[in-house]
Amino acid sequence: MLAGAALLAATGTTAGCSGDGGDGGDPDPARTERLRRRAADESRLLLRRYDATTAAHPGLADALAPLRAEVALHVAALARGLPADTRAASPEPGAEEPGDRADAAPPPSKKRGGEPVPAEPARAVAELATAEKRTADAHTAGLATAPGELAGLLASVAAAGAAHVYLLGAMA
Repeated sequence: MLAGAALLAATGTTAGCSGDGGDGGDPDPARTERLRRRAADESRLLLRRYDATTAAHPGLADALAPLRAEVALHVAALARGLPADTRAASPEPGAEEPGDRADAAPPPSKKRGGEPVPAEPARAVAELATAEKRTADAHTAGLATAPGELAGLLASVAAAGAAHVYLLGAMA
C-alpha cells in the first residue's frame, strides 16, 4: 500500500518538472548554468543514496523504486541544457548504456552522500529521508537567485522532495 501511495505521489509531483532548459531571458546564462549544475549535482547525490540504500537493503527496493525514479527524473530535468556529461538520468538502474547513467560521475565525498548505509533498514530509510530533506532544502535555497523558469523547476523539485520526506518517514 505504501508503494502505491509513493507512486501516486511521485506521479503527481513530477507534472511541473519539464525543465526544458529555457530560463525566461536570464541576463546571465553562465550563472544559470552554475545554478542548474549545482541543483543537478545535489539531486544526483540523492539518486546515489537511493541506489546505495537499495543495494544494502534489497527488500526495500520495491518500496523505494517510485521515489528513486522520480529523483532520476529530477536529475534529468535539472541537468537539461547542460553539457552531455552531466545531463543523462534513468528512472531505473541498469536501463541505460554504461556511459549514460546520471550517477556515472565520480562517487560523492564521504561528507555529502557517500556515508555507509546503516545495517538496520528503518535507520537506512530515516537517513534517506534526511538526505531528501537536505536536497529539498538546497533546491529551496537556490530559489533566491534562480531566474524565472529555473526557479519554478526548483520549487517543484523541492516540493516533491518534501513529499518524499513524508513518505519515507512513514516507512521508517
